[in-house]
Amino acid sequence: MKKDPNPERIRKALFHSIRRVAEDLKSCVKTPGKDFSRNRKLPLQTMLLMLVGIGGGSIAKELYDWFGYTSSTATVSAFVQQREKIRPEAIKKIFQDFSDNTMPTRTYQGFRLLAADGSDLRLPMNPDDDFSVISNSEQQKRYNLVHLNAMYDLINKVYVDIEMQGKKGMNEHSALVSMVDRSNLSGKVLVLLDRGYESFNNIAHFQEKRWNFIIRAKESYGMITNLSFPNTKAFDTDITLTLTRRQTKETLALLHSNPERYRWIQPHTTFDYIQLRQSNLYDLHFRVVRFLVSDGLYETVYTNLSRDSFSTEKIKELYNLRWGVETSFRHLKYAVGLSALHSKKTDSMLQEVYARLILYNYTSLISHTVPSPAGKQVCFSIAVLFAKQHLKKAISGMQLVEMLSKHLVPIRPGRKYKRYQNLISAVAFQYTFI
Repeated sequence: MKKDPNPERIRKALFHSIRRVAEDLKSCVKTPGKDFSRNRKLPLQTMLLMLVGIGGGSIAKELYDWFGYTSSTATVSAFVQQREKIRPEAIKKIFQDFSDNTMPTRTYQGFRLLAADGSDLRLPMNPDDDFSVISNSEQQKRYNLVHLNAMYDLINKVYVDIEMQGKKGMNEHSALVSMVDRSNLSGKVLVLLDRGYESFNNIAHFQEKRWNFIIRAKESYGMITNLSFPNTKAFDTDITLTLTRRQTKETLALLHSNPERYRWIQPHTTFDYIQLRQSNLYDLHFRVVRFLVSDGLYETVYTNLSRDSFSTEKIKELYNLRWGVETSFRHLKYAVGLSALHSKKTDSMLQEVYARLILYNYTSLISHTVPSPAGKQVCFSIAVLFAKQHLKKAISGMQLVEMLSKHLVPIRPGRKYKRYQNLISAVAFQYTFI
């Protein structure tokens, strides 16, 4: 795709991805040879496009919007029956193909700047769905919750990859590792992560992938324990840790003589590069940077960026950009409609998640085609409405750009309020009913 894509090219790329995936009918449907074998009002390609184009309203409302409130509008029953035939992997393939063919290449000083984070999604109640059902106690009403783990491009403002997990079995570390390991991104890549992602294993996977990272540290426990730092509030120091799983005479001597350098990994701790009972050692190399955020408030991060190219101030500036993924979740949930999923079934839920991601990326790509003055950007909520009209060819690309250029808003600088720190221990409340 060209560096200056217009809306028509973006729509053509999405249609091409849908058509290419639909051609492999066996991998798209649950019952090959039966599903979508006859001509219907809602054939496979139409269904795939509609899944991308509908929003968070009721299915009836979304269908009337799609068909222009005409007598030819498909019924809710027909739509639900047709979507039940589609495997969620088909929408995932469209997301991947569309992303690969339209991904912009804007960088930050030559780096693809990514952020990984997670967000919960509440689902319609379905006590029979083992993937998402939560039951904390017999007295408490059960509910359904899933966790969306996402890799987000902060400069190009598009989602690169996701990993879905049931909330009760979620593990953000394993989700991050899966997304990092399967990524095809090459060249210089920098990932920004909050403190929930601090772990030896995550750093090792970045190291093996030859990616750079900035991870916010836990201040009072975790990796930072037993590390030696300068006796100053702010610092920037290099650390090398050597990890082992064995407690032989040799390793015990090293652990006791130099506890700041050598670490023993407990058997239950995940570390993919030293298996249980293996005697090999593994070195981790990174910087620990502590800087002033606001009056009396300091933050500590781990990074493997070069000190020559990335000073403490530059590290601080970079980490502040991570807030973009939080903003993207807000747009994805409320403007695109991910917070209002329509199905109780896991397969249909996954369909809609990938479809919303496609619509988000489609809208974001189109928004970037609109000329904007410095400090201004297209209002994303409005852009979603126009993008859906453009998707079903109700308006042209030229009309789209013209209308979006009238809906520009100031670019928010990032976090508006001071970071909240909970300094009070949790308190359990008990209620007595009379």
